[in-house]
Amino acid sequence: MAKPPETVQKEGKEPRRGTDETAFRFNFFADLLHGIYPGDNGDNIRSSWEELHTDSNMTSLVEFIGGFEKWNELNDDCRMAVVKHLEYNDRCKLGICSKKDYETVKSTPLAVYSIYIENDTLIEYDNVTVSVHFHNDGSLCNKIQLIFSQHGEDTQVRWYEDYQKEKDYHQWLKEKDAQVNSSHNRWAETFSDSYKERLEKRVMVLKSCDYNEEAVKFAEKWMKKCNFELMEIFIKIKNYPVDKSQIKSLPKCKYIFFGADDVETFRWWIQKLPNRMEIIQLSRLSNEQEIFTIPSDLLNAPQIMQALDFDFWCRADFSDEQFLNLKANEFEFDCVKITDQGINKFITQWVNGNGVPDFKKAVLSKIKDRNFDEMTRGIEYREWHGDFKKDEPYFCHFFYDEYESERCVQIYSKVDPYESLTLSISSDCVSIHKTGNKMENNGKPYTHYSIPD
Repeated sequence: MAKPPETVQKEGKEPRRGTDETAFRFNFFADLLHGIYPGDNGDNIRSSWEELHTDSNMTSLVEFIGGFEKWNELNDDCRMAVVKHLEYNDRCKLGICSKKDYETVKSTPLAVYSIYIENDTLIEYDNVTVSVHFHNDGSLCNKIQLIFSQHGEDTQVRWYEDYQKEKDYHQWLKEKDAQVNSSHNRWAETFSDSYKERLEKRVMVLKSCDYNEEAVKFAEKWMKKCNFELMEIFIKIKNYPVDKSQIKSLPKCKYIFFGADDVETFRWWIQKLPNRMEIIQLSRLSNEQEIFTIPSDLLNAPQIMQALDFDFWCRADFSDEQFLNLKANEFEFDCVKITDQGINKFITQWVNGNGVPDFKKAVLSKIKDRNFDEMTRGIEYREWHGDFKKDEPYFCHFFYDEYESERCVQIYSKVDPYESLTLSISSDCVSIHKTGNKMENNGKPYTHYSIPD
């Protein structure tokens, strides 16, 4: 059921050129650069309901409505309930069956699990790559991945898979003298003139616009399609156009990774997150920029204080009080003013059974001139240099390789002596790791030492 190429129009502007029958087939997703999975090429469009993918929920629905032969008799609510269980590609294929199917698909909310927006450094030209994941299963069939790049005043958009195929082909050309004949024939067949022409048709040109803004606009339209209820978001581009963003909140987000070189960008993203986050990661975009400091008032936000895991590759101005009230069981940041006494209280809380549940590790970087005696005052510990290192040589070896520690001690729980922490000190870092874990063998308890994941 082939359909001629469409011209996708931008509101108030001239048509966008370069569309093809597989990349931008349907009007209801045209503004999203929507299409069948790029490897499909439109040749395998299913012609009947019986061929569509089903799961257990879908099977129950089929039985309830009396089979798909009664599909056209269903009211809108029932039709939408069925479409909710369709994979993304199957929705697209249903949407071209009839005008009514088109409206049903268009009106049914679409679940998006995660969106990645990044400057892909593996691509040899400036770009923004956008990946939309419909599930967390890693399947290529549940992912859209496009590359946005600037070509003069225009933006070029192409499938990531097409770029990768061409890149592999050109790499083969450079090494063809080392290839066997069968490999040569395979590549020659794959990259015939007709195949290259098909790839060229799958490139889209957006007239008179900035590739960075168009990439973000595309990604945010997918966010809007799922009511901004995605679970994960990964942002690693310079100059995210926050002034033009449609994001008001990300109510169901659990994991965010974003790059920033200034505090205000960090603040903007934090304000969009729910109070209870699982993972927050902040990375610097450029090592040439001066390292900024996250102020104490921003760190007091519930999104940070209640997060289960966070990593900040910049300075964080936590006070001792904030440090002691963190809910995270794993975190890392460049320390500004946490004191030796604050570290002592943090360890003491854990020793007495009052620490964070399921604690794994705390890494305080960029700190020097620490007083070991103050950090361990009133705490019993066992030096690694001596019997402990002899008893656990492999564990100690791996730990030293990982953290390049200058001094390590083992600190045992007063609640359960089979549980313990490792306090590690190096030239510019203090880290605390939950390394001793209680195990049983034939009913007898013992301690297993390992580095937390």
